Amino acid sequence: MSARRAIIDEAEPSWIVTYADLMTLLLVFFVLLFSISTVKKEQFASTIRSFQLAIGDTGGSLIPLPEELRAPAIEIPDSLEHNNADQITPPIVVVQEVEQEEIRLPEMPEAEEEDLSYMSNTLRDVFASMGVTDAVDVGEPRDGKIRIRVKGSVLFKSGDAEFNRQMMPILDGLLEKLEKNPEFKMGIQGHTDNIPIETAKFPSNWELSAIRATTVLRYLVRGGIDPERVTATGYGDALPIAPNETAEQRAENRRIEFVLEKVREP
Repeated sequence: MSARRAIIDEAEPSWIVTYADLMTLLLVFFVLLFSISTVKKEQFASTIRSFQLAIGDTGGSLIPLPEELRAPAIEIPDSLEHNNADQITPPIVVVQEVEQEEIRLPEMPEAEEEDLSYMSNTLRDVFASMGVTDAVDVGEPRDGKIRIRVKGSVLFKSGDAEFNRQMMPILDGLLEKLEKNPEFKMGIQGHTDNIPIETAKFPSNWELSAIRATTVLRYLVRGGIDPERVTATGYGDALPIAPNETAEQRAENRRIEFVLEKVREP
């Protein structure tokens, strides 16, 4: 019996088992493809319409479709085609108007403007009577302030913070105006050129400008001005009014500025 079984096994080819397995796998694969290829007609139509609307296809199609699956044509209103500006009001205009209202600065009262103009004109007359208009410049009132620029070489010696005694009347004129107009306060600002200075007394231009401004402040306080009405600040060469390229331009930057401002009542 075993001899007969061995003869039968030798007669059957060995690839039959592998071939049968392959056919079974192919059958399962095609059954799976058939099962997932079944699509409902309504779902397919909805998908095609969405795709046509997205690409702007209102009539034809790259894929021939039955009539019942084609997306309806889209009609554009005439008002949009002609860009009727009368019917469309951009809302941004309102927003811009609100922003402008928020950043609008309060206007200076007319009486305050008149006081500043009167003060600046009076100072010009005072300095003109002294004959120092070449060394002193009284600016026009701006932003509620009056700026008076005095050349640094007029008040101080080069590289020093001691007064030139012959120009003391300039400070006396400012002192008199402050005494007669207690509603004004003054800021004293010291400025230099960009040529560095390094001495035992002034390590840099910052110290030189600050001490010069403080020297002027002490003179005014000793003259009777309330210390709360005056301040002194040194800026060194940080705020030039001209390029520091020539000797004349550097001379313009070496200056003392007096900033007069009227104190507003709370």
